[in-house]
Amino acid sequence: MKVGIVGIGNMGSKYVNKFKELNLDYVLIDSNPEQLSKFPDDVKKYQDIEKALNEDLDAVFVATSPQSHLSIARKFLDAGINVMVEKPPSLSRKELEETLELAYKKNVYLSVSEIELKSSSVRNLSLDKNVNFVEGYRLNLGKGYINPFFDLSWHDLYIFHYLFGNFKIKDVKVEDNIAKVKAESENTEFDLQVAWLNPFTRREWILKTSDGDLVLNFVEDKIIYPSGEVKEKDNKDKLKLMIEEFLNKPSYDSTLRSIDILKEIEKIKI
Repeated sequence: MKVGIVGIGNMGSKYVNKFKELNLDYVLIDSNPEQLSKFPDDVKKYQDIEKALNEDLDAVFVATSPQSHLSIARKFLDAGINVMVEKPPSLSRKELEETLELAYKKNVYLSVSEIELKSSSVRNLSLDKNVNFVEGYRLNLGKGYINPFFDLSWHDLYIFHYLFGNFKIKDVKVEDNIAKVKAESENTEFDLQVAWLNPFTRREWILKTSDGDLVLNFVEDKIIYPSGEVKEKDNKDKLKLMIEEFLNKPSYDSTLRSIDILKEIEKIKI
């Protein structure tokens, strides 16, 4: 199987490492020759996407800035190649819907990275009680592409959608560099705090159940149940798992979730 990666910066280079572990044949695509020069000469490299289309690619992963994800994806979809884009997939719901329509038309798959669904704490979660309230935190030391609400909260919103179904964003406020998001699904409320350039890292959910608090610690990737039982990280690589699933069993599920999320985000003015 031969795959391509467009954008070989921080995230793109992580994909390349997993391609090596999976023994995949891969090509590198980046408009910046300096990025390409960091990789061995025996690896196929392209600055021009049109030339890369001559490769017999089975799938392409796009890890550029969100603003360019879908314009790049459409070139490969139109050529009959499955594509996964990094999150957030787009700044526009309409653009994502139109790109999905192209995928349908060409009978290929468009997916969006949902790497946290492959984390040990989400994969191994057992919910046998109703969860009425979720208190979430994603406070990071670094900084991303757009703003903490749009970029950082994306992870938590797709996890919330995956676990609890469609939701509505009720309110977003930014206070002291922290974006505070309030959302609700049919039976569950969600209060989330996200921030770039935070003085400390905190990535966890506290799920309120009738038996007490259930904690998802995304930093250590473990689950702490109300009883005190701890489900430790199982040491499976979440990026590797996501790549394998997309190559072997692609679906539109992540893109449909992304459209739902963008519908809600477009209602918010911050």
